[in-house]
Amino acid sequence: MKRLVVNEHTRIERGSGLAAGSQVRVCLDGHHYDRLRAFDRENRDDRDRVFDWSDGYARTTQWVGVVQVPGVQIEILPKIDALAGTEANPDTEEAQYETRRNLLYMLSVSGDVPVRSRDVARLAIRQAPLSETLSALFADRLRQELLRGSERAYQEHEGNLRSFKGKLLVARQALHNAAHRERFYCRFDEFSDDTIMNRIFRAACRALLEVTRTPATQDVLRQCMLLLDGVADAGIQEADFGRIAITRQNERFEDVLRFCRLLLAGRTPTVQGGGTKTFSLLFDMNKVFERFVAAFLRRYVTPRFMDVEVLPHAGHHKRHLMESEGQGVLRLEPDMLVEGPGGRRLVMDTKWKLLSRARRGRGGVAESDLYQLYAYTRRYGCARSVLLYPYTQGLEPRNFDVLDAEGERRERVVVRHVRLHRNLQQQAERMALADELEAIVREGLGLADRTENSLSAGSAA
Repeated sequence: MKRLVVNEHTRIERGSGLAAGSQVRVCLDGHHYDRLRAFDRENRDDRDRVFDWSDGYARTTQWVGVVQVPGVQIEILPKIDALAGTEANPDTEEAQYETRRNLLYMLSVSGDVPVRSRDVARLAIRQAPLSETLSALFADRLRQELLRGSERAYQEHEGNLRSFKGKLLVARQALHNAAHRERFYCRFDEFSDDTIMNRIFRAACRALLEVTRTPATQDVLRQCMLLLDGVADAGIQEADFGRIAITRQNERFEDVLRFCRLLLAGRTPTVQGGGTKTFSLLFDMNKVFERFVAAFLRRYVTPRFMDVEVLPHAGHHKRHLMESEGQGVLRLEPDMLVEGPGGRRLVMDTKWKLLSRARRGRGGVAESDLYQLYAYTRRYGCARSVLLYPYTQGLEPRNFDVLDAEGERRERVVVRHVRLHRNLQQQAERMALADELEAIVREGLGLADRTENSLSAGSAA
């Protein structure tokens, strides 16, 4: 199987892969290219396409992860190195490993993969593609939970039995057993591990066994299958996930189940090759960045404050911008609402984009983003709101003052950046990122920084 490793926003051409002048192109043979295009067009909505398709070439978008069609696997990595402006070649094995490692850490913190962040380094192998590492993470976590005990629940059954059990179904008894008085057509409940959740886990294990090539991961997946031996093999539909109620008894499986939903949603039959199945495991970097920043703030930054809380998607404080005949219009749902002491508020909106280095005008910030932050600032009564981007070399913080009817400066929308091109497995690097985010929060809420607090405390002493 042919394997390609590319970054976001990389051009993939339909052709032989020969050099064009001094530029080396990323290419796919015609039949592989056509299979990839058929998969992307047939199995995803227009707005969720993994690739932008043009005449003779495609370009990767904000989706990262793995896409596999018969004969070719494409691994798409985030462009963190390019965003940081490093001079390292992103095509080297070392650069790809660092990018995968940081992506896995972001996914673990954001809750997109069922693994604790401290376990990422142990399970990430330098030469392993992302799909193999994600399969290992899932298999290892699922086995841990199944060894503690699989989910069990009462399941309703019907059957023509030799002994009475549960409730007799009179109509069916008369239909089936008029000449067999020794039998009973009953409906009964049975305490069993053949639940919808366990059927989903079994289907996910089978799906990964077909694509993983790592013997150790295959062994763990087979162990999971043995632990689910009493569970029926069944085709899983999206509606099945909605039938599962998360309770205190099964909540330990919640993140594993979320990963299964992502995995099985990308697994659909194709029209080629005698029922060969495609495979995809993809993450939208816009959402990953948003969830990562929110979770990182709550884990590492808010404990540094006395009365600061981060509310993803504004929590229970969603508001409408307008009202008509008593009904709210234009519902506002910022990525994060930060509430501080004294009723202070800060709206933060994350953007996984590469800004231009223009020093005048909007500097690459979209008009729609500024309008959006203006609405958030006014409706939530914030003195400041923040557009947060990954750091790009050469960019500086930017401020946009909101003007009132008299042209006076009132509120402010600011553009700030965080550096993600760092080894987030190291405590020192995580604390450096926490320092950057803490400074942004303090500035946005109008709180004194830690240096000023220390000086004040020293003066008081």
